[in-house]
Amino acid sequence: MSSIGTGYDQSTTTFSPDGRVFQVEYASKAVDNSGTAIGVRCKDGVVMGVEKNKLSKMMVEGSNRRIFNVDKHSGMAISGLMADARQAREASLSCIRSLRDKRLQQQRKGDS
Repeated sequence: MSSIGTGYDQSTTTFSPDGRVFQVEYASKAVDNSGTAIGVRCKDGVVMGVEKNKLSKMMVEGSNRRIFNVDKHSGMAISGLMADARQAREASLSCIRSLRDKRLQQQRKGDS
């Protein structure tokens, strides 16, 4: 059988004729090619570190950020694809906003 997707790589639930799920294999390759990210909780806070692979000599210094501020009280370290990192950051921001709104509503109910 052919080792390229040829239509079987469009979904995570579609198996190729030889029983492979190409989306899972693509994700595994992305993990293998990404750097390591680690976070350590200390008494005074958190220390985050990332291994940044330089993908190209033409890449502008500082353009491959792997540690983000999510809010003034939270941050995240990313390994993997930057598009996935942006999605994870946006999901985190959405969750934080939702929790903040709920907390403000509860405080307003308590003030009434």
